[in-house]
Amino acid sequence: MRKYDIALFDLDGTLSESGEGILDSVRKIFEETGRPLPDEKTLGTFIGPPMYDSLRRCGFSHDEAEDGVTIYKRNFLASGIYKNKLYPGMMELLAALKENGVTLGVATTKYYPFAERIIGMLGTDRLFDFVGGATADTERRTKAKVIDYTLENLGCTDKSRAVMIGDTKYDAEGAALTGLDFIGCLYGYGTRAEMEKFCPDAKFVESAPEIYGLILCSE
Repeated sequence: MRKYDIALFDLDGTLSESGEGILDSVRKIFEETGRPLPDEKTLGTFIGPPMYDSLRRCGFSHDEAEDGVTIYKRNFLASGIYKNKLYPGMMELLAALKENGVTLGVATTKYYPFAERIIGMLGTDRLFDFVGGATADTERRTKAKVIDYTLENLGCTDKSRAVMIGDTKYDAEGAALTGLDFIGCLYGYGTRAEMEKFCPDAKFVESAPEIYGLILCSE
């Protein structure tokens, strides 16, 4: 008997290795606005949360952050979006889960049109039952809102039978706020300590294939 009927996957750092394309596009924001480029540690925090929120944390005003998001989208579409690749074993994992009757969804705070396109480029669109992403306005910008939106569209009636899989504190926080169990991916861009802060009972994996047993085994 499987432990979960629904598995929600984050995109960046969970399904795909995407840091290079994201950070190249972030650097363009600072270059085009004439602002000093943050250090590498700060730049790394741009992977995961909505771009607007990251820019606000870096001192951008509302209008400046909105302009920065526009710059990011333009550059990401031009080149950054193509610098995505599935983590080793991910395609096989998704196919195996699907074959075992698990409903698969994507829950990401990446702008929805980008997320949908990337899922297609990676060749995984046939495996996912629904892709949930962020909207350009504030309607669906937080991880918790995206998770709830995705679960609703997947027809989830029992959250104890669903799990969120992600690699950052934002994913863990979203899982905690929506009442889902959480699997943390240590091969991504976050840290175990950050994720455990929100989900002390989380399970952790070092590679994609390890996720299989945590979803299919009822313990």
